[in-house]
Amino acid sequence: MDCIKTIGVMTGNSLDAVDVVLSEFSINRIKDIQGLTLPYSDTLRQNFIQIKETLKNNPQSLSKLAQTKDFISTINEYTTLIAQAVNEVIEHSKINKTEVAAIGFHGQTCGHLPPSLAGSSQAYTIQVGNPNLLADLTSLPVIYDFRSDDMLNGGEGAPLAPMHNAHLAASLKAQGITEFAFCNGGNTGNLSFISKTPNGENVVLGWDSGPFNHFPDMLTQKFFKQNYDRNGFYGNQGTIKPELLKILFDTAAQTPQGENYYLLPPPKSSDPAWYRLLDLQGFKPWDILRTAEYLSAYTMFHSLKYVPENITMPKHLLVFGGGWKNPLILNDFQNLMNREALVLPEHQEIFKFINQRLGRDYQICWSDEYGVSGQYMEARIMADLAYCKIKNIPFTTPQMTNCKTPTVCGQWCYPQTEQLPLFSRAYPGRK
Repeated sequence: MDCIKTIGVMTGNSLDAVDVVLSEFSINRIKDIQGLTLPYSDTLRQNFIQIKETLKNNPQSLSKLAQTKDFISTINEYTTLIAQAVNEVIEHSKINKTEVAAIGFHGQTCGHLPPSLAGSSQAYTIQVGNPNLLADLTSLPVIYDFRSDDMLNGGEGAPLAPMHNAHLAASLKAQGITEFAFCNGGNTGNLSFISKTPNGENVVLGWDSGPFNHFPDMLTQKFFKQNYDRNGFYGNQGTIKPELLKILFDTAAQTPQGENYYLLPPPKSSDPAWYRLLDLQGFKPWDILRTAEYLSAYTMFHSLKYVPENITMPKHLLVFGGGWKNPLILNDFQNLMNREALVLPEHQEIFKFINQRLGRDYQICWSDEYGVSGQYMEARIMADLAYCKIKNIPFTTPQMTNCKTPTVCGQWCYPQTEQLPLFSRAYPGRK
């Protein structure tokens, strides 16, 4: 059997940790061998917050910023932490390092403005890291810069999850699941759909639903000095406020052009740089947090309106990501599915339509229940990207990202090669 082992690395917008997974790929089979998570230091997290804020205000300053000592020090600390995690995963797995074909290295996202939202501005995506240093510290080839090729081909550069979820379909179908959706409750929420048209044609779709953990984590840190609302402890002391929910839905996720992200049709992808909280005066901290937690489930459910009517609405919704570990958010999503939750007047018809399409025979469950590790899902996407680069398999399609043609993603870097520049590229805006 033609088996290839790769390592996937992901560091998300929560800026809390490095996730690394060693996976084995073959035809119709993906197997995780070993995973590991290493936390960011407080200093590294704060440095990235500052970098993201600088680039949010002036993304064109990247080249100048990359020459500063503080930036170089941050990137080297970040890359060294990743190398430590990679080397530990290999050690714990007991396999020989020579069996690993490559590392799939996403980098830390510090900005993303896709063509669909750039308007007359220049579209760009910014992921930072040092693939050369990572290759040298691990003695392994590195495949990196996964979003640029898609954007240069006219695409959004995101989402990357749907194709990976399609690759998982074989094992899920063997367990009786033919149409399904993966619902990611990360800093940003996203959905991937594997379904069919009435004539049996396979369909793979996906898009970002918008902020998910972003606001609950931010508010818990602000009001209660905790990193997140563990088990919904603080939110459970509050009440969902309809008037605040409306404010958040209307204003919390706005594009640089002032459009409400939630109302934009796919293909689309979002960026935490657009997320904001307005008009919170007069509300109690517990109520603000509880309503923000409800917003996470509410907007994920609202996003189901964009599932095309000519494909089967999936009956299996597989959840993963830290946000769903908050029982309040998971229960809110379940209640919305059961037609037992608060719905704003302007969304009554939309939600009724979604519920009619879902019917009553749907199932919400953790992806782990079907043998798909949720903890390392996003890291495994990077391992899959590396595998597909090796095999020259396209990872994005026009249907998923609006790219012009199916696109093979990623660039190679080998140990002991000439020092590479910061890995992100600029893109001409598409009008």
